[in-house]
Amino acid sequence: MSPEADSNACANRRERRLLTLSACCATLGCAFVLLAACSAPVVRHAAVVPPPPQPGPVSDLALEPKAPKLASTTPASPWPRLRARYALPGCDYSPTVRQFAAQMASSPAHLSAAFKEAMPLLLLVTEQIEKYDMPGEFAFLPWVESSYTMIPARGDGVAGMWQLMPFTARENGLRVDGEYDGRLDITASSRTALALIKQYKESFGDWRLANMAFNAGENSVRAALGKRRSITPAEIAKLRLNQVNYEHLIKLLAVSCIVSAPERYHVELPEPDAGDALSLLELPAPLDLRLAAKLAGMDFAELRHLNPAYVKARMPERGPFHLLVPAQRRGAIEQTLAMLPKYAWLSWREMKLQQPQSLDTLALAYDVDATALAQINRVGATGATLPAGTRLMLPGRDSEAPVVAATAPEANPIQADKSASSTASASEGTCTVRSGDTLWHIANRYGVRMEDLLHWNRLSRNATLRLGQKLVLHGREAAN
Repeated sequence: MSPEADSNACANRRERRLLTLSACCATLGCAFVLLAACSAPVVRHAAVVPPPPQPGPVSDLALEPKAPKLASTTPASPWPRLRARYALPGCDYSPTVRQFAAQMASSPAHLSAAFKEAMPLLLLVTEQIEKYDMPGEFAFLPWVESSYTMIPARGDGVAGMWQLMPFTARENGLRVDGEYDGRLDITASSRTALALIKQYKESFGDWRLANMAFNAGENSVRAALGKRRSITPAEIAKLRLNQVNYEHLIKLLAVSCIVSAPERYHVELPEPDAGDALSLLELPAPLDLRLAAKLAGMDFAELRHLNPAYVKARMPERGPFHLLVPAQRRGAIEQTLAMLPKYAWLSWREMKLQQPQSLDTLALAYDVDATALAQINRVGATGATLPAGTRLMLPGRDSEAPVVAATAPEANPIQADKSASSTASASEGTCTVRSGDTLWHIANRYGVRMEDLLHWNRLSRNATLRLGQKLVLHGREAAN
């Protein structure tokens, strides 16, 4: 499926779920106060929240439990795990909750299918709920917020399945910039949202108020409470808050009610299968997402759907370096990446061979392992000669990757694209490091092997280049 078709399909499913929720509001009508403001604008996380202590990049990633490298077993069902952690009254909160639950379940088959579609993300949030020792009901908060859909960022508005504002995200340790939007990082945003809710519970002493603070903002709830240090359930219903905030709580309790008694609403809760299990792969270096999709045997759009936080097609060089992948495919990704030097992970592109070419020659030209190159491109034996017209994923940025031409066995198989000034520098045996250059880019630009470039300049593979630094391009220059 093309990225456009995949995107359209996701949009259609999301519209069906939102239409169902809209129908719920219309059916209940004005008889219920909680639905009177269905069309009112929602005030989202406007409060200034003191950020909890944030660990550094390494320890932050270490918060995630290490997933097995290969997971072929079916994940445990989330439903009994969440029910065992229920802490809110649910169906018993009010007749309005039961009425709203009945409306949400008016199409049981549709609701069951929507739960099944959300299962991979629901499993991840369930793990976080257990890790943070949170009430099970909060696993349904992304359902209320976005139907477990990664809503894209638009200006200064909310984004992600938790619908976080940019200010709230940054204040609580999530990075939001032109390269990476942590609100769209499924695992990172879940950690932040749940930690924020738990902080609200500590401040207000009630999980219902914590939910309202997440929706309306901490300052709104604090102003409504006034000087009171404790509050009864009956008093919660009388707080001077926007009716949409009460509706938000009712929706959360209604979904919890359905899950607690699905037979009452004739809903069949779907069970997970092995394909629903996702794994967070933590990496030591940035990775091109197109390469990751090839390694996982996935469509690029499918991989981006699981990792929408990365704005571009590759991870930013300043991180973070983690990837959410199907657990069943994690092992294949790790195995092939282990064959590639880390400096070669970041930039790959697809190209078409103009003439027949040996895979071994290509591997030599691009200074990568031939077996890894074969596995990435699913082309079989490493010694095979690939016919003209074969499309391959090869190292290099689109504007910088070398052009591979048919050559005699003893000749250099790379024909680099050089500007006039670069040619002059190469003839003199040196080059000057420019903005954006890496060792890999320079080796490709001048048609030299990475190993030779490192040897001639007495550099390690992870050496840091400086603007204006001179590098030698021939062995005789290094000897001098």
